[in-house]
Amino acid sequence: MKKNTLILLVALTFGSVAIVACGSEEKKQETPAEVVTEHYQCPMKCTEEIQDKPGQCSVCGMELEKVTKS
Repeated sequence: MKKNTLILLVALTFGSVAIVACGSEEKKQETPAEVVTEHYQCPMKCTEEIQDKPGQCSVCGMELEKVTKS
């Protein structure tokens, strides 16, 4: 009977320590920040090219418009 009590006491002690140790650690989930970049394309879609800065279309000369890239 003493042996079972001792085993139970040891098991509860280690179990308690394990729970406290795991609970004290903060688990941070780092999510990569989405990098938002602007993309520009000819409104007439003369070319499928998408530029990363504003300017003029190399085919028709129209000003490039900001587009959302999916």
